[in-house]
Amino acid sequence: MVHTSQIIMIKTASVKIFIVIAIFITGVYGCRTPRSVVPEVKPLSSADLTLAEVHANKADFEWMSTRFSGTVKWEDRTHAIAGSMKVRKDSAIYISLAPFLGIEVARAIITRDSVKLINRLESTYYIGNHNFLSKMFNAEMDFFMLQALLLGDDFPHFRNDQFLMQANSPLIKLHAQKRTRKIGDENAIEQILSIDPESMQIRTNIIEQTTTGRALRADYKKYDMIQGQSLPTDLQLMFADKGNVNSSNLELFFTRTTLNVPQSMQFSVPDKYTPIRLND
Repeated sequence: MVHTSQIIMIKTASVKIFIVIAIFITGVYGCRTPRSVVPEVKPLSSADLTLAEVHANKADFEWMSTRFSGTVKWEDRTHAIAGSMKVRKDSAIYISLAPFLGIEVARAIITRDSVKLINRLESTYYIGNHNFLSKMFNAEMDFFMLQALLLGDDFPHFRNDQFLMQANSPLIKLHAQKRTRKIGDENAIEQILSIDPESMQIRTNIIEQTTTGRALRADYKKYDMIQGQSLPTDLQLMFADKGNVNSSNLELFFTRTTLNVPQSMQFSVPDKYTPIRLND
C-alpha cells in the first residue's frame, strides 16, 4: 500500500525552468549606435537538470511489440496473467490478454482520446473515453500517463518546473507537492521520482491524487538493453485508496521485445456482445 508518509516533504519554493533565447534587437535611430537587448539568464536548478537528463535517456522508437507474463492481486486473490502488448509511440497501446494456452480472453486498444475493450469471457465490450482507465487504475489516468508507466518514463505532458531534489543515496529523489499538466486540467498530483544516479533511469514513480487520496506506485526492478534502447523488463504497479487497508498489485515481466517493426492493431466487436456502462 502506498502511504504519503513515504514522501519527504520539502517546504521550499519550486523553481521555474527558463529556456533562454538570445534576442538581439538592433536599429538605427538618427546618429545613435545600434543597441542589443539580452534577456536575463537564470540557471537551471539541480532538479531541472536531473529531470532533463532522465527525459534525454528515455527509449526512442516508433513501434514496440512484447510478450508479458505475471500476476495480479485483486480483492485478496492472486491470479496469473499472460499476453502480448504493442505500442505505437504517442499514438496507441494494444493489449491482448491470453493466459490459457494462448487463448485470448480480452483485448484492448487505448489511444489519446479513447478506450476500446472486449471481454470474451463475458461477451461484453466498452468503447468510450479515459474514464475507464481511471476506474481500472483507481486513479485519474490518461493515455500518456499509462504509456509512461509501462515504459519507465516520466509524464511528458506535465510541467517540469515543480520538482525539488534530494540526493538520498543511493537514489536521487525528485518531489513535487503539486504537479499539474502543461495545458488544460489543473488537478494536481503529488509525485515522487526515485532515480538511479548512474543510469538516470526511474526506479520508483509514486503519484497521489491530492483531491481524492488515491495513490499509485510503479517500481522498475530491472531494465534491459533492447536494440540499443533501455526498457523495463520487470515492472510492479501498486494501487491504494487512502483509508483502504486493501491494496491491489500487478507485476509484469516483459520478454521477446522487438522495436520498430510495424504492428497490426485490429479491433472489432463480435455480434451480440453487450456494452459495458460505467457508473458515475
